[in-house]
Amino acid sequence: MFKSGNCTECTTCGSCQQTPTVDTPTLFCMNCQPSEAPCLLACKENAIEVLGGAITINSDKCTLCRDCVEVCPLNIIKI
Repeated sequence: MFKSGNCTECTTCGSCQQTPTVDTPTLFCMNCQPSEAPCLLACKENAIEVLGGAITINSDKCTLCRDCVEVCPLNIIKI
């Protein structure tokens, strides 16, 4: 778990691994290559999309099944 003197555990960056309470799923990732992103490959609803090189979740398509959460190597998807 990431902790620094400036961390307020706001869950915005995902570094501290706090679980936020969210109304819509959130993801903005530039770590994985889109062609190899486990979340994108796991999503049966095609809700994981690539926009401008970043991997994001289309909340209109997302069914909150959490398949993407289970395979994310960085644990940054919040549902």
